[in-house]
Amino acid sequence: MRSILAAALLLVSPALRSEDRSLAFAEAVAAKVRPAPSVRGDDPEWYFPVKEVKHLATGRFWEKPWGEVAANKTDPVPGIVEFHELLKARGIRLLLVPVPAKGAIYPENLATGFGPGDAAALAPFLERIGAAGVEVLDLEPTFLMTRQDLPASLLYCRQDAHFSPFAAELIAKLAAAEALLEGITATGEFSVGEEEKLTFIGDQIVGSEWDGVVPPETLPVRRVSAAGKVGVAPDPTSPILLLGDSHTLVFHEGKEGGMHSAGAGVLDHLAAQYGVAPDLVGVRGSGLVQARKQLFYKAAAAPGYWDTKKLVIWLFSAREFTQSSDKPVTIPLTR
Repeated sequence: MRSILAAALLLVSPALRSEDRSLAFAEAVAAKVRPAPSVRGDDPEWYFPVKEVKHLATGRFWEKPWGEVAANKTDPVPGIVEFHELLKARGIRLLLVPVPAKGAIYPENLATGFGPGDAAALAPFLERIGAAGVEVLDLEPTFLMTRQDLPASLLYCRQDAHFSPFAAELIAKLAAAEALLEGITATGEFSVGEEEKLTFIGDQIVGSEWDGVVPPETLPVRRVSAAGKVGVAPDPTSPILLLGDSHTLVFHEGKEGGMHSAGAGVLDHLAAQYGVAPDLVGVRGSGLVQARKQLFYKAAAAPGYWDTKKLVIWLFSAREFTQSSDKPVTIPLTR
């Protein structure tokens, strides 16, 4: 009987086998959801935000009713398209950069028996957004290829909800390569330093049952300097705006801002790529809704704010597609 079943499985298309694996993975991670902010993976050195685990448990969420899979019971695509159209009307380019879930890139560390490619890929959903006219940078294929080619270069922190310093630098390179800008004059001297070691306790450990029990983790980091001083200050008049959730802040704001390091975030590395310091609107809440609200307040307080802008890089966790509790509302660019 088993041999007949095995033979039958061989006749199933790779796409169907992939869907079966993604369904099995979603079911496995759903069993790990618990009433606490963090989930310890089957690899005890890895910790995952419970909201991200809930997101992974929805599997191919775009094929299901939003009332069942979304925390706010709402399709996020219309709000994304609305923002794109508002920017387009002003001649400003939008690049949407969803950050894949850590468990989608390192599924075996969350649930034993699974591997790269077993989590439901975001591509079909991102293609739907792209079909609506929004330019999207899909990080998943590059992340999966990078973990295969450079297994020692972790793309995510083991103990933290965020990507690693290595990934922050990689994302900046990918975004700059995707969104080339003509006619921009370099406004500063930005240089990337030599690799250092950064030791920290991740946000999935601090305040949890593992706080004080689990030793800190150490990852390599390369900091960006502006005119010889480590770190890049955001420029409100910059033609480039980095917008989003705490992924825009991590490794940039420094310990005084509640982050692990300064000078090594996506903004810093974007400055090194473009030769100009980007502007920044980053929030610790929803990268989909709260970030846009904060952007509205900032622009409304600065007449002519949008006159200098040419590109908005919108960076936020992909889990926001299903786990944002904020109801999308119409948000203008300014008053």
